[in-house]
Amino acid sequence: MKKQRFSRRFFSPVFLIFVIMSISWGVYNLAWRLGNVTVHHLLADIFGTLLFLSVTFGTCVVYPMAFLRGASLPERVLASLVNPLIWATKECIRMFGAFSLTESLYYYCNPLNIWLLLGIIAQMSIIEMILRHRRKKAGENIRVFSIPVVAAFVISMALVVGLYAWGRGENIFSSYLVFYKTLFGPGVGLSY
Repeated sequence: MKKQRFSRRFFSPVFLIFVIMSISWGVYNLAWRLGNVTVHHLLADIFGTLLFLSVTFGTCVVYPMAFLRGASLPERVLASLVNPLIWATKECIRMFGAFSLTESLYYYCNPLNIWLLLGIIAQMSIIEMILRHRRKKAGENIRVFSIPVVAAFVISMALVVGLYAWGRGENIFSSYLVFYKTLFGPGVGLSY
């Protein structure tokens, strides 16, 4: 597999998902401005789903594209994390409209972001094993299952399932709020 230039192996896959994510976010958030309620709901449903898929499962596109273009493991991992990090940062900036900077930064640790990160790790792991299997079938001498890749998949999936199973996510969210109260006190919002 030939290593392509950095822009092709890193920026192109990231940019493709970024464009889908950005357009989806824009249409989803502006669809209400249309006078037709049916069209508004249709566009919101379609582009809201596209937004969810691009943020949550964009790794399924970015990682293999980067892999097949010769990106190193650190490049593939970073490329897979760029768009979810952009989305999480956008959400933190939105929080800054009502909360202090430190409270907004704390929002990075919310359970949805934790689940997203764990899900991305699981996706990268399984995709890595699938792509290694393909290379092995093509005659390359490569291990399909390595301890770090399998461990990353098993641990991330166990945490995703375990955190959800622990009260369908309510307990982890309650813990997040308790820790918030410990750090910032019972009040919320900007302090002047």
